[in-house]
Amino acid sequence: MRYRDSGVDIHRADAVKEAIGQAIRRTWGPAVRPLAGGFAGVMAWPGGPRVPLLAATMDGVGTKLHLAIQRERVDDATADLVYHCADDLLVHGARPLAFLDYVAQSRLDPAVIVAAVQGLARACVEVGAVLLGGETAEMPDTYLPDVVDVAGCMLGTVMPGSLLGVAGARPGDVLLGLGSNGLHTNGYSLARKIVTASGLRLEDALPGGDGGSIGDALLASHRWYGPALLPHVERRRVRALAHVTGGGIAGNLVRVLPEGAHAVVEGASWKWPPIFRWLVETGGVPLADARQSFNLGIGMVVVCASGEAESLASDLQRSGESVAAIGEVVVGPRGVEWRGGS
Repeated sequence: MRYRDSGVDIHRADAVKEAIGQAIRRTWGPAVRPLAGGFAGVMAWPGGPRVPLLAATMDGVGTKLHLAIQRERVDDATADLVYHCADDLLVHGARPLAFLDYVAQSRLDPAVIVAAVQGLARACVEVGAVLLGGETAEMPDTYLPDVVDVAGCMLGTVMPGSLLGVAGARPGDVLLGLGSNGLHTNGYSLARKIVTASGLRLEDALPGGDGGSIGDALLASHRWYGPALLPHVERRRVRALAHVTGGGIAGNLVRVLPEGAHAVVEGASWKWPPIFRWLVETGGVPLADARQSFNLGIGMVVVCASGEAESLASDLQRSGESVAAIGEVVVGPRGVEWRGGS
């Protein structure tokens, strides 16, 4: 199986983003800090250079919600949206400030709506953001029955001197991969298709796993990396960060590479969590598609100077992170190359 077989075409999505770029840039004034390929937008507040910059990002829970509804874990899935957005701000050194949500159904189910907002609120407390406002919509002509759509916008702040931009990597740097809990919030259209084709139920034990169910493995939470990373970002020990979301490791790592910098990812430098091994083998997913569709156990890539790598990895491990040296940046055409097997 390939991701496009489940109805998701990453290349088409990239083309759409490119097409709308000109219209978006037309709205920008001198306050905007252009970050080509950025994970969040950043602009100055009115008031001069001594006030924090405003960072903003937006996303949706996506089709992970279908599994969450089946398992009655809507709150866990919506919490993941907050963690996802907070990590996108973290990439630029920003701390979460406020979150606004959008929750919609064909016909509002009070229990589902309450669970959704409770999950958002719980995660906002964890990342240090307020749930400032939002919208709840009932649209029977737009949504299918028994489906809920949840999206949100997170605002954050970062001082101008602490802004971590894109294109921060340089030849000679080391790539450190921080472990994910599982799929996080991407690849679920393909994953759900594979589960259906397997004939197994979400309640069944994950083959090759530690005894937990397939459903629990698929609904493992999206990790929030702020507590471990922010101190090192603010001390400038980190050159760049790549939050591994849609497009996989390569699709997100390339966003922090300048011209003349070529990232080499060693495919055998970490062990895939069992959920990825099962999905790829059960679905017959080609390796190239798996690398583009899933994070494969790496939720954040930290780019740092080679002389900083060993001590930074040790500090992150003491913070509770699973850390692997997964590659390096070399001189070459801007892009990401996989080397070796999984």
